Amino acid sequence: MSKLIGILYHPRLSEALELSRQLARALEERGYQVWLASAWEEAHVKGLMAGTATVVSVGGDGTVLRAARAILPAPIPILGVQYGRLGFLAEVTPAEALERVPALLEGAGGVEERTMLQASCAVTPVDAALKEKHHPLMAEDPCFHALNDVVVARGAVGRPIDLQVSIDGQPYGAIRGDGVIVATATGSTGYTLSAGGPVLHPTATSFVLTSLAPHATLSNPLVFNAEATVQLAVHSDHGAILSIDGQVDIPLEDGETVTVQRSPHSTRFLRAHPGDHFYAQLLSRLRFSEPLAP
Repeated sequence: MSKLIGILYHPRLSEALELSRQLARALEERGYQVWLASAWEEAHVKGLMAGTATVVSVGGDGTVLRAARAILPAPIPILGVQYGRLGFLAEVTPAEALERVPALLEGAGGVEERTMLQASCAVTPVDAALKEKHHPLMAEDPCFHALNDVVVARGAVGRPIDLQVSIDGQPYGAIRGDGVIVATATGSTGYTLSAGGPVLHPTATSFVLTSLAPHATLSNPLVFNAEATVQLAVHSDHGAILSIDGQVDIPLEDGETVTVQRSPHSTRFLRAHPGDHFYAQLLSRLRFSEPLAP
């Protein structure tokens, strides 16, 4: 088994970089080889992946999302060390990282697989340059891949857009408003939850479409099976934006169509907790209520 470990850190958090260096030293003392890189440098990370067994992400959930895209197509686990606010994607706190990370790498945990989405559309040369900057696999894969969500939204403040929605080639209806979110089960606790979407268990393969501020139009969220293909045709005289995990934004023009479906890739997480821990975590992170006494 490879003893090469990658550590991706949030470059704007000095404490994340310092902990990453401490982790690297601790792992090297145990016989591992370690590389460190900023999670923002996806193209650089791509060149470091050969032979890497596991990636440790040190930052918030956003750092994990960047890591999930940066390591594609390598099917290796990610172990999250949480510096952010919610921490749905992380497994270890900074205070316990030096003790728990080596133990998890040495077999104390299990691997959990998460479905990803892919989005594709016809792009102009300017858009293609943006894709190449943000997505190192563009030459061999013309699609964007998202762990949380794909959003098609208005390009101008205060101006709604019209989206014609088709599912598996069949018209579903028109949505007028701020846009739509297509989210994975992992992303169902993110943006789509704030827009009124349902929470799915993170290991579910289904995905959900949720309207953003719909106006006199389709408003109920819709859950799709894993094999569905959703097409979103843009009708707007002031442009629109295709957003991938809230981190990569691509301009869209009137008449362009975004196709969203399950990605052939998935994200694997190294986990210490059993799958049913998600419900307790959901209660704690979102503070819905206190559990009733037995």
